[in-house]
Amino acid sequence: MNNKYIFSFLFLVILTAVSLLLFNSQTSDSTTTVPDTTTTTTVPDTTTTTTVPDTTTTTTVPDTTTTTTVPDTTTTTTVPDTTTTTTVPDTTTTTTVPDTTTTTTVPVNISEDEESVQIVEDEGLDEQLLYEGPYISFAGFEGSNQRLLDELVATLPAELKAVIKNKILFINGCHQYALTVVSRCPYGVWDSSGTYPDGTKGAEWTLSIWISNRAFTAGEQRDVLIHESAHALSYLTRNCNTENNTSFRKDAWGYFGSEEQFADALVLYFGGSYNHYRLSGDLTNEEINYISSYIDTCSED
Repeated sequence: MNNKYIFSFLFLVILTAVSLLLFNSQTSDSTTTVPDTTTTTTVPDTTTTTTVPDTTTTTTVPDTTTTTTVPDTTTTTTVPDTTTTTTVPDTTTTTTVPDTTTTTTVPVNISEDEESVQIVEDEGLDEQLLYEGPYISFAGFEGSNQRLLDELVATLPAELKAVIKNKILFINGCHQYALTVVSRCPYGVWDSSGTYPDGTKGAEWTLSIWISNRAFTAGEQRDVLIHESAHALSYLTRNCNTENNTSFRKDAWGYFGSEEQFADALVLYFGGSYNHYRLSGDLTNEEINYISSYIDTCSED
């Protein structure tokens, strides 16, 4: 009987031991899953979630610098903008020193014999530029001395006026085609065919005499007017013949040496002094008689 109880006790102890062993085994298996648990907790993932780089990006210094935008503030208060607002250049333009210079350079003249510059006073220009007439649309028209030119034309010698009166246009201006030919504005131009700036013919100023502001500045306007009027006389009397029935005009060219020298001779004949082509000085008695014969023969009553 006692053996039966002892055996039962031992069997119970063994069964208990086996149960404990099985339980410990299961507990051990569950415990050994720490790596799985570690993987599940994924410390690396947690580290990534709270990574310093992510935090740094969220509070990046560059973003903060951009927000303060010191450059933008500098641009807003830039000194150049303030300078533009003061518009010193615009103020200079308002004083129109260049405009004044440009306006007065039209009558600023350089003679063919010497270089000189003269600024015409504004008061005189204001009065003279009031001219309104048929020449105002002509290429090269200056006009500031048109009134003075008209007065000179009225005082031309009667012998000249008898031939050219009401046949010739007298224009205060710089003939543009002549300008391109000699690279400067001539004192005077006689244009029988009305020559445009490009050299073509048929302009409104056919049969015209041009006296530029340069001639007025040099003080030679009267002599230049007579010189160009002599060309007009020569042209308008081109059909006039000598007593030998030859062209008096061509005869005069041969006598004086050229058309230009003939025109210079008429300047001297009518009391002038400015000559640009004639180099022989005062007229001889023979030359005076020749011119008188020319005018008497070819002038219209």
